[in-house]
Amino acid sequence: MSQLRKGSWQNEIQFALAAMKIRAYLALMVAAILVPVIVFSAISLHMLLTAERDAALKGVRELGRISLVSVDRELSNTEAAVRMLATSNHLAKGEFEAFYQKARYADKAGSTYTTLLDEDGSILLSTAVPYGSPMPDSHAAAERVAQVLAAGVPKVSNLIRGAVSGQQLVVVDVPVQTTAGKRYVISQGFKVEHFTRVLNQIEAPAGWMAGVFDRNGLVIAQRSVGAVEARGEARPDLRAAIRGKQVGVIRNERDGNLKLYTVLQRSDLSGWTVAVGVPQDEIEAAARNALWVSIAGLAAAIVCAAVAGLFFARRLSQSIDIAARSAMAMGRGEAVEPRASSGVAEVDGVQAAIAAAAAVINQEKLSRQQAERERETLFASERTARNLAEHQNRAKGEFLAMLGHELRNPLAAIVNATSVLAHQGLALEGAARARDIIRRQSGHLSRIVDDLLDVGRVHSGKILLERRPLRFDTIIANYMVTLGESGRGAQHTISAGTEPAWVDADATRLEQIVANLLDNAIKYTPPGGTIAVTLRVEADEVVLRVRDSGIGISAELIPFVFDLFVQGARTLDRSQGGLGVGLALVQRLADMHGGHIGVSSDGAGMGSTFELRLPRAQAIVVNAGTQAPKEAGARDQVLVIEDNQDGREMMAMMLEAQKYKVRTAIDGYEGLRMVAERLPDIALVDIGLPGIDGYEVARRLRADPSTSGLRLVALTGYGLESDRARALDAGFDAHLVKPVDLGRLIEIMETV
Repeated sequence: MSQLRKGSWQNEIQFALAAMKIRAYLALMVAAILVPVIVFSAISLHMLLTAERDAALKGVRELGRISLVSVDRELSNTEAAVRMLATSNHLAKGEFEAFYQKARYADKAGSTYTTLLDEDGSILLSTAVPYGSPMPDSHAAAERVAQVLAAGVPKVSNLIRGAVSGQQLVVVDVPVQTTAGKRYVISQGFKVEHFTRVLNQIEAPAGWMAGVFDRNGLVIAQRSVGAVEARGEARPDLRAAIRGKQVGVIRNERDGNLKLYTVLQRSDLSGWTVAVGVPQDEIEAAARNALWVSIAGLAAAIVCAAVAGLFFARRLSQSIDIAARSAMAMGRGEAVEPRASSGVAEVDGVQAAIAAAAAVINQEKLSRQQAERERETLFASERTARNLAEHQNRAKGEFLAMLGHELRNPLAAIVNATSVLAHQGLALEGAARARDIIRRQSGHLSRIVDDLLDVGRVHSGKILLERRPLRFDTIIANYMVTLGESGRGAQHTISAGTEPAWVDADATRLEQIVANLLDNAIKYTPPGGTIAVTLRVEADEVVLRVRDSGIGISAELIPFVFDLFVQGARTLDRSQGGLGVGLALVQRLADMHGGHIGVSSDGAGMGSTFELRLPRAQAIVVNAGTQAPKEAGARDQVLVIEDNQDGREMMAMMLEAQKYKVRTAIDGYEGLRMVAERLPDIALVDIGLPGIDGYEVARRLRADPSTSGLRLVALTGYGLESDRARALDAGFDAHLVKPVDLGRLIEIMETV
C-alpha cells in the first residue's frame, strides 16, 4: 500500500515537472513569435513616421518655394519697371518734372514709391510727396548710392526707414548713367505691407506660419505673430539661422514653448530669407497616434498570450500554423484577413498584431502612392508655370525687339530725310521726296503709338465709343483712297466690292478696324499678291471680309491670332513688321460694337480670310443742310500758345502756309496778355504749360465777358477719354491729341 502511494506521489511530481516544461516551452514559443513581429512593427512604424514627416515637410518646402518665388517676382518686376523708367528721355534731358510723372505711373498704387538720387546721394525727387517738395538729407541714402554705383548692378536693400516717407521700406536700387555721362540711382521702395499682402494671397493651412526676413533677420512680412520680437526682429534661434545663411529644415520654438519645424528658403536675388513654420505635433501627430495604438495592441496581445497559453497547449500547433501562414501572406504583400478565434489568446493576439501591421503597411503603401501622385501633380504644375513664364519672356523679348525695329526704321528714314533737306544743292524734286518721306514715316510712328495706347485703353475700359448711324461702305471707300495716296499697297492688287450698309458705330474706331485688317493683309502678303475687300448685308448683320493670298496661318496659331503680342514665325530681318497688337485691338473694338471677328486659313501659303460681323442699323436720311467750311481766302487770326519752341514754330509755319494770320505765345500768362491786347478768332492751346496750365487759361478766358466767345482748341499729348472730358469742362470747344494731322486740324478750326 505504501509502495502504491509512493509511486503515485512520484508520478504527480513528474507530471508537474512535465507541465512546467510545457508552460516554459509555450512561453518561449510565444516569445519567439511575438518578438519578430514587434521588431518588424516598430521598424514599419518608424518608417511610417519618417515618411509622413517627410511628406508633410515637402508641402512646407513647396509653400516656402512658392512664397519665395512670389517675393522674387515682385522684386524682379520692380527691377524691370525701374530699368524701363531709366531709359526715359526726360531723365537724360534733366526734365525732372516730366520724369516725376512717368515715375508715378511706374508705381504700384498704395504699395511703392519711386525716388531719384544723384551720384552724391542727394534726393532729387520722390513720388511719396508732390513734385517740388523739399527733400531731406539722408546719410544712409548717400551710402546706398555709393555702394550701388560702385557695384554697377541693381541691389535690394534690407529693411530701412524711408528718408522721405518716414515709413518702413525695402528698396530696389538701380544705377543709371545717361548718354551725357550723368549718373543717378533710381530707387523704388516697397511698403512692407505689400509683401504681407503677397504672403496672404498664398493659400496655406490655418496653423502654418510664414515670414519674410531681410539679411539681418529683421521682419519684412509675416502671416502669423509670435515668431518675432517686439522690435521687429526674428527670435534668437531663427535670427541666428538667417544671419548664418542657413537653408533647409530646422527645429525651433516660438512663444509658449511651441516646437516647430521651420523650412528656410534664401533668395539669390535679394539675400532675404523666407521661413515657413509648422507645429511639430501637426507633422508627427498621425504617425505617433498609430505608434501608440500599435504598441498598446501588442502589449495586450503579449498579456493575453501569457495567460491563455497555459490552457491551449493542444491547440497551439494549429494556431501557430495559422499565424505563420498569415505572416507569410503579409510578407508577400497579400491582404491579411481576420481569423476566427483559435481559443489561444497569445496566438490570437499575434494574429491581430500581424493584421494590424499589415494594415499599417498597406496604409503606408497607399500613402506613398498618394505622395507620389501629389509630387507628380506638383511637378506638372511647376513645368506648366515654367513653360508659361518662358513663353511670356520670349513674347516680351520678341515684342521689345519688334518695337525697336518698328521705331528705328521710320526714325532712320526721318533722320536721313532731314539730312537730305539740309543739303544746299538739293533739287526741288529731291526736297519734295524727302518731305513726303518725313510725312509718311511720321504718320507710321503715330500709328504705332496710337495702337499701343489704344490697346491699353481698351483693355482697361477707358475708351468710350461715340456711336451713331453711319455708312460702313463710305468708311471703307474713304480709307481705300487714303491707302492709295499713301502708297502702302502699291505692290499689291487690292480690290473692294461693297454695297450700302448701315451700322451703329464710332466712325474713328470703325476706320481703325478697317485699317488694321488691311495693314495686316499687306504685311503678310508678298509683293504681287492680291487682297480682296467685300462688304455685304446678310440678314440682320453687316459682314466685312478681307481675303488675301499671303503666307496663311498655321492651325496651331489660329486660336491665338487675336491674343496680345501674338505673331507668326519671324525671319531675322523682320520684314513683315508689326507689334502683335493690331488684331487684339480689332477684336476688342468689335466686341465693344456688339460684333464678332473671326479668321480662317487653309494653312501655310494658302492665304487667310478675316470676317467681321456687326449688327445692321436702320438707314437714316441725311440732312443736306450741313455747315460748310470757310473759303481759303477768309482765314482767321490764330493765337498758338505752346511752350515747346520747335512745336510752336512748326505749327505757326503750317498755319501760315494755309494763309492764316498767326501769333505765338510761350506760356499761359503771355497768351492771356496777347488775347487782351488783340482778340484773335481762335486759340490753339497746349495743356502742359509752365506757370498756369491750359485748363486754367481756358477757364480765365471763358470767365471774361470780352473773351468768352473765343473759339478754343486744346492740343495735348494726353489722349484718354477723361482728358477729353476735362478739356471740355474747362471750356475748350475741341480736344485734339498730338501729333495732329493738318487736314483734321483745319477741319476742326473751320467748323468748331
